[in-house]
Amino acid sequence: MDQERIQHAIRAAGFDGWLFYDFRKSNLLAYRVLGLDEGGFYSRRWLYFIPAQGEPTAIISSVEPHVLRELPGKRLVFRSWQELGSALAETLQGARRLAMEYSPMNAIPTMARVDAGTVELVRALDKEIVSSANLVQQFVAVLSEAQMEMHREAGRRLIAIKDDLIRSIAQQVRAGAALTEYGVQQDFLARIQAAGLVTDGAPIVAVNTHAGDPHYGPSAEATTTIREGDLLLLDFWGHLAQEGAIFADYTWTVFVGARVPEQQQKIFDLVRQARDHGISVLRERVEQGQPVQGWEVDQAVRDLMTTNGYGEYFVHRTGHSITTVEHGDGANLDNLETHDERLILPGTCCSVEPGIYLPEFGVRSEVNVLVHAKSIEVTGVPIQEALIPILA
Repeated sequence: MDQERIQHAIRAAGFDGWLFYDFRKSNLLAYRVLGLDEGGFYSRRWLYFIPAQGEPTAIISSVEPHVLRELPGKRLVFRSWQELGSALAETLQGARRLAMEYSPMNAIPTMARVDAGTVELVRALDKEIVSSANLVQQFVAVLSEAQMEMHREAGRRLIAIKDDLIRSIAQQVRAGAALTEYGVQQDFLARIQAAGLVTDGAPIVAVNTHAGDPHYGPSAEATTTIREGDLLLLDFWGHLAQEGAIFADYTWTVFVGARVPEQQQKIFDLVRQARDHGISVLRERVEQGQPVQGWEVDQAVRDLMTTNGYGEYFVHRTGHSITTVEHGDGANLDNLETHDERLILPGTCCSVEPGIYLPEFGVRSEVNVLVHAKSIEVTGVPIQEALIPILA
């Protein structure tokens, strides 16, 4: 745990302290910020308070007096719930405004890790609880230069794998081979693993109506044959097999034929325009040194979709945080599923992936963006600029 850095962040945010609470790993964000072993055994409640200045305090159960020993500060041991309350009151004396893993109105569910009863307990001590959402991402979503390069390398490998796979699909279709979504998915997964990448799930391979389901996944028992004339969506992700490696995550949509139908071309062009608009909004704000919240980028993309008559078919957020997990705990580009007011911070990575999902087919185009202090960097290049007829 970097106490100095955490306390600097607390003071910069205008808080009196940061109160961490956990019961049986209900708050894994606390473990990640504090550098605790997520594999350890914790069966009782614990709290850890870091004041804006001064010595932290751990409040721990007498059943597990050994926990949190790796953290600095004094230790208060409680046996009963009454003693826990007294220890908490003593610890928070003099502090008024406290950050916790709490999200007002559950606006950002991934940040809502403290239960309502514990919030009530702290508020009963006449404390103001504010969300730690922007604090958390400083410690779990900001990447090192080495991590950024690992992300770039994962992206380069994934794009090369995708290119080889599309060539293979085209060859097999021309040869009349029996291809299925599931068969291509397993081939894709094997190629990702052979390239030295690690993934937490098989890639999405979806044709036609299945591409209209954003999180569709084929199985050996439920799969569809891929034929000439089909629209094919490929969503794929992975990271290097190294400690601290960052995911890369991309989506391409292609046409299994020689000439793209007019309606599919129209939809792809709008998705591409929306993707590029989101990138432009983010780039402009970052280059001008202006703060930008996740919801603002999503709304700009969503407004464009709505103006063109397809807002109701854009059924998910514009993008998500990317870290050592595919869907990280930084700011998402979202004003649909949640109202994400977190700042998009320098040193973070996110996806930009608008889509249109119709009953007949769906189209999505996904790139990743590394945010720097005064610029942004799109990864997974070359990015998709056209709906490719792979049999042309």
